[in-house]
Order: sequence, then structure tokens, then C-alpha cells
Amino acid sequence: MLRSVGVPLILISFYVDGLIVGKVFPPAALYIAYVGLVPMTTVGLLVFTAGCVVASSMGQWTLYRWLRRDPAEVNRRFEKVPYLLRLAAFTRKRLGKRRMVFISRSFDRFGGYAISLTNAIPGIRSLMTIPAGLNQYPQNRFVVYSTLGNTAYLALLWLVAQGVVRLAGFFPTP
Repeated sequence: MLRSVGVPLILISFYVDGLIVGKVFPPAALYIAYVGLVPMTTVGLLVFTAGCVVASSMGQWTLYRWLRRDPAEVNRRFEKVPYLLRLAAFTRKRLGKRRMVFISRSFDRFGGYAISLTNAIPGIRSLMTIPAGLNQYPQNRFVVYSTLGNTAYLALLWLVAQGVVRLAGFFPTP
């Protein structure tokens, strides 16, 4: 049952995480737990991890495309989903003025590299999607840099999961 329910649940959570909406329920913990609990072949693990990268990148791309429109259209879209209307204000408040200035400056200075780097860092993942969409950053470059960052992030999660599995092997089960 864990295999049949776990994979779709984790993929959906990575997609929602890419939209920045899913920060309440961290898919990283689900991924680590799943990789630690469910025995998989190397090919199965690679396919599962690639699916998580694609799901996260698709979530970010969806938000990027949503924000890439003209501001009036974006506001109309945000009004249809009440939580999204408060997303920008919530994000600014949660991060603080100094961090938001840092994010904006980083995007202005480094562009795609900033997208990749922030996608690889837990806690601030996906945040460059907002300035990328609003600044009309080229779509193809956004997808490439976003996917590279997500790949690095999932590689980090895989390493953590492997460490957890090895650590669990040191403790005998009663």
C-alpha cells in the first residue's frame, strides 16, 4: 500500500511545493522517509527521484507562467484563489525586508544562476520563481535553471536518505 499511495502523494507534494503553496507539508521529509523505508532498485530510485525533480519543476513553471502575464491579469487570477492573493505579502513578511532585498538583488545580478542556487537550498526553494515570472525572464532558461537546481536539491535529499538508512543499520532492532 505504501508504494501505491506514497509515490503519487510525494509527487503531488513536490508539485505543490514548487507552487510555493505547499511549504506547510514538506515533501523533503516524505522523500527521505520513503527512500529509507521502501526498498527500491537503483533504476527505480532514479526514476522516482527524476519524477520528483519533474514534479517540482512543473510546479515552479506553473507559478512562473502564472506570474509572467501582465500585472492586471495576474491580479485577476489571484482574486480567483484567495490564498494566492495574499501570497506575495505573506512571503515578504515571512522573509523580512532584508532577505527580500537580497533576493531581488541576487536575481537582478545573477539571473538563472540565482534560480538554480535557491532551488537547491532548503527553506528558500522556489522563491526566485516570483521575480523570474514578474521580470519576464526567458521561459526556456527558467526551465533549465529551475530543473538544474531541483536536481541538485533531490541529490542532496538522496544523500541524506542514504545516511539515514546507514545510520538505522547501526542500531539493532529489538
